[in-house]
Amino acid sequence: MRLLTLLLVLCYGTCVRAQIGLHPPSVDWQQIETDQGRIIFPKGYEARAQRVATLVELLNTQHAGTIGEQHYPFDLVLQTPNLTINGYVGLAPFRSEFFVSPPQQQNLLSTTDWVDLLTIHEFRHVQQNSNERRGITRLFSFLQGQYGWAVLSSLATPNWFSEGDAVIFETALTSAGRGRTPAFSAELRSLLAAGTDYSYAKARNGSFADLVPDHYRYGYAMLTFARERYGNDVWKSVVQDGAAYKSLLYPFSRALEKKTGYTTKTLYRATLAALQEAQDSALAARPPLVEGEAIGYPSREVVSYRFPQVSDDGSLLALRSGFQVTPELVRVDPTGQQKDQVLTSVGIQREPYFDVRGNLAVWMEARQDPRYTNLDYSDIVLYELGSGRKRKLTERGKFVSPSLSFDRRRIVAVSTDPLRGNPELVVLDTQSGAAIRRYPSAAANVIFPRFSPDGETIYFLEQSFAGIALLALNVESGETRVVRPRSTENVDLLRVAPNGTLTFSSGRDGVDNVYQLDPATGEVRQLTNVAIGAQMPYLSGGGDLYYTEPGPRGMRLHRLAVGGAEKGGGLLPGLPGGMLPAGPSFFERPAAYADEAVDLSAGVEAKTFPTRNFPDHLGGIKLHSWSYNGSYVVPGLTIEATNALETVALSLEGLYNINEDRYSGIARVSYGGLYPVLNLSGQFRDRNFLTLDPAPDTFLVRRRELQQLSFSAGAEVPWQWVAGDYLTSLTPAVAYTHYALRNAEGGGAAGNFGGVTLAVGFSSFRRMASQQVQSRLGIGLSVLYDRALGDENAGQRLLLRSALNLPGLWRTHGLRIELDYQREPAQNPYQFPDVFRYSRGYAAPVNDGVYRLGINYQLPLLYPEIGLAGITYFKRIRLNAFYDRSTFVIDQYDFTGSENSVGGQLLFDNTWLNTQDITIGAEFAYRLNQDLFSSDRNDFQFRFLLGGSF
Repeated sequence: MRLLTLLLVLCYGTCVRAQIGLHPPSVDWQQIETDQGRIIFPKGYEARAQRVATLVELLNTQHAGTIGEQHYPFDLVLQTPNLTINGYVGLAPFRSEFFVSPPQQQNLLSTTDWVDLLTIHEFRHVQQNSNERRGITRLFSFLQGQYGWAVLSSLATPNWFSEGDAVIFETALTSAGRGRTPAFSAELRSLLAAGTDYSYAKARNGSFADLVPDHYRYGYAMLTFARERYGNDVWKSVVQDGAAYKSLLYPFSRALEKKTGYTTKTLYRATLAALQEAQDSALAARPPLVEGEAIGYPSREVVSYRFPQVSDDGSLLALRSGFQVTPELVRVDPTGQQKDQVLTSVGIQREPYFDVRGNLAVWMEARQDPRYTNLDYSDIVLYELGSGRKRKLTERGKFVSPSLSFDRRRIVAVSTDPLRGNPELVVLDTQSGAAIRRYPSAAANVIFPRFSPDGETIYFLEQSFAGIALLALNVESGETRVVRPRSTENVDLLRVAPNGTLTFSSGRDGVDNVYQLDPATGEVRQLTNVAIGAQMPYLSGGGDLYYTEPGPRGMRLHRLAVGGAEKGGGLLPGLPGGMLPAGPSFFERPAAYADEAVDLSAGVEAKTFPTRNFPDHLGGIKLHSWSYNGSYVVPGLTIEATNALETVALSLEGLYNINEDRYSGIARVSYGGLYPVLNLSGQFRDRNFLTLDPAPDTFLVRRRELQQLSFSAGAEVPWQWVAGDYLTSLTPAVAYTHYALRNAEGGGAAGNFGGVTLAVGFSSFRRMASQQVQSRLGIGLSVLYDRALGDENAGQRLLLRSALNLPGLWRTHGLRIELDYQREPAQNPYQFPDVFRYSRGYAAPVNDGVYRLGINYQLPLLYPEIGLAGITYFKRIRLNAFYDRSTFVIDQYDFTGSENSVGGQLLFDNTWLNTQDITIGAEFAYRLNQDLFSSDRNDFQFRFLLGGSF
């Protein structure tokens, strides 16, 4: 069974193809080549690329002892046009991308410089991948290239190890890192406080029903637990022996047990027990808690509230999101007697955010270039609370953290574009969105700018390699002064109270708490002492402190009456006895990495490596995989190559059908360096299709078998838009194909001929919350027209497929209406491959034209959350009830037939081998009409479903 599942995952992995040609052609790419690999970056970003190359060299030569010395060169692309907050390392090909625009929120990702953090964290994944290429994993890397390497590595090494180890690395080698940020562990600590105990399988694979901390959190906890007891290098032999498959079954767990006596499950249990004990001790040692009451409508749903604020009519507003709802601006009843009132949806954002002043709310939403989607934008949206009017103030901007002045006439925001230089503060007119003034910064990151009540000062956080400082900018002169000195303390979400004092959250005492600061004197008071974490504080003019705190069902709102924040007041009294002493969270476990701890980010001096131009069109093409493809009936081999910027992709595929003793093969080349994506292919395949004999006096169907050799050249333009909650795509395409047919059996086949294909695909769907089984609103449409040139009767086909998504009766349900049409004369001697979706339960009929109306209603049934010996994990069971109505015609005999059916599809959303999400299912269809083209007389039909077969 395990071998069968392994083959399943291998087959699935080879089907994944990356998009190509996503980089804007205006970028002039440069490269630095070192022994570690190749750093590829836009011209003008050289200074930062040199620092990255220096850090990578130091990490590889001086900080590999806890994972292994083995290293394989890789490509690293520094993406400056993209505002995504992320980075990754992947195989097939072995490359990494850093999206270098820094985040605004610091309480989770820490105060380490963003690109330094990416370099340390992501290069640890390079070290992991390199040292996993051993034993059987190495064997598969020879047999299947990097696909084999990637699949065997991911099957052997749990993702909680990969990410937990990388978080330890970033924490040990900097003065910050996620291991030191209390917000990083807040979800897990809230579960411990509530006595919620999930199984290892659930913690490993996640849940659609419950809030489960991800593998970063569990991984850091489990790895530091073992490091404290068995040494910093305890995991080195575990990961190497596991990836070598020294034990064929559960290789990582067996290697861990051999080293420590723990299996992965027992280590998980021991870790949670130790954390529970440590948390109980830490809470017992803290002074009496000073925390607010939970407010808002009580709900058992997984839902989170962020950025609580009060409007001018006294309403409490917050940004709400959850497992059943996408982000939306809501009015919250603090008494909890009434449900939240939804004011408006908030579109797709690079990170959650909104700001309120009076009757106006402002936030940013993501946009992107429709063709070159690695070039994206972040524009400011203004919302009027009274009228409900929403409008986009800027166009193709790169703005984050917009904030309104107290008089609502101006907005201050951060504009970030790493290629153009350091970020800058921009003051804009609220009505027109026009930029009034810009204030350049010398820092790597500028965070959460806020106007003072009189509008003469802008307060903001400034981040450099040495940490974060709080500065005040004089709007008139442009001069700045330091309000709070620079440090690595985790300061987040700066706000200005109506009395001119500043509030922020900080994890300085091991838990995120709220602090108030007098900008004139720099004096700080601690306002809360909570158990889990007080985040995103807002101090109202009426003396109420609002904040949000992580809990087992999401981030929930709290209110603490503190008083004295009205205009003209000063600092609040703060905690009895003053601020709590600074210290680490019990979750950090600094002893787990003490032997390798060093602030590498603060001490590095960038070298000067030679740079040269990188040919971004065809340069750097590498063969990366030669993988098994197909099935045990139709085995095959795929050879793939691409270049570092993924502007060109090449593949060669060969298949052999054992049952039919037939071969097929295809060679493809795609080039995305121009505005249209160009595609070339050559294909050999055996064809087997039915045609209708033109004799008028009898119904005679002929089966034609032939060998087809085709050569195709085409172009397509893949456009994609992001606007609000919707993702929209439009792809027009055209291709010319020359067909060479030979060895025809059955007679009457067309000779060699050329054909043209015209196609257009369009879709626009609303994004989904995690429990929703489909997009609740949207439309998809594709039109395909094929025409053989020369002989008008040689072959032609028109195919239309469409789908309309509508809301169901509940938020997690969905209605989908499908309407398909195909026209292809059955007498044509050549038939194009039939991809029409016929009524479920029926065989494909011989026809000249056919349409189908499909009505589907889909809903979740159960969340079993049951694992089966690490082979598969049942996360969700869905039901799709359907009705199909189809009519087909045969023109020659003036015949019209019907194929109607009802039934259901029972779908299982599973995670296989703790690695790959694959949906399997069973389809039960009842035929309401006789199937004229099937010898099976049973009207009850069953079909097994796998992956995209439904």
